[in-house]
Amino acid sequence: MLSISRYLQVMGKLKMTTARNYILIILIFFCSLKLIAENRLAIINDPDGFTLVRIGQGKEFKVVDTLFKEDFFYFQLIDNSEWVKVTAWKGRQIEGFLHKSRVQEVEKLDYKKQKELITKTLNIQRILADNFQKAWKSKDTIEYRTSVRQLEFYSDTKYDPVLTILPNYFCSTSDVDVLQLFFSTMWADKGSANEIPSFSIGKCFICKPDLVIEQLTKINNIEQKKNIFDQIEWGLLNNFDLDENGKSENKIFTKLKIRLDNERMKTSPR
Repeated sequence: MLSISRYLQVMGKLKMTTARNYILIILIFFCSLKLIAENRLAIINDPDGFTLVRIGQGKEFKVVDTLFKEDFFYFQLIDNSEWVKVTAWKGRQIEGFLHKSRVQEVEKLDYKKQKELITKTLNIQRILADNFQKAWKSKDTIEYRTSVRQLEFYSDTKYDPVLTILPNYFCSTSDVDVLQLFFSTMWADKGSANEIPSFSIGKCFICKPDLVIEQLTKINNIEQKKNIFDQIEWGLLNNFDLDENGKSENKIFTKLKIRLDNERMKTSPR
């Protein structure tokens, strides 16, 4: 997967990869998660705090795994069925079926509950990323390995799923507290090759460019600001069809790209 830093190197030498390559990169990335785009993010809706995943559409089918109240999963509706197909990642791939009554789609939660979920996840991700950075700097091999495992597992099972719903939440609520927390989390996790944060912040910029820029101006750390500009740009580029020269006839893209470049110049004047 092409990282942001690698992308900037390529930009300097080759201007831009082709639109076809962008699409291929994105497809490879999401296939690696073994999740398909039409699946919806959910948590369980069960007073017992857990629910059983079965191999078929009915209680008579064998249980293949268990989902708990803290677990995220993706579900897909099945025509003319009271059951849904679910996919989850808990260090291993989980696939099976749940009854519809046990599924709570995250984006159908009220905004207060969505904010609680997003805020909790971003805070934990930021703490784990900070722990990883401290372990790396201290050259503590055992702590380093432990922090890497914890960070990677949490990113896969919690952080990445939440980032798929964060843009819609922000675009609907204009919640600058969540946006600032997202900025600080991205900065703490700046060594990661994970590109989902870029896709997510790019979507936030597309729907609320003025608000995103306004909040960016409140960041005093120049390196942090540059890092976020890079991530916004990468997310922006991957949300539009570009030609082989990195150009687009889409007027919205052109306007946003010019706005982004102008704001970047204010941060790093030549």
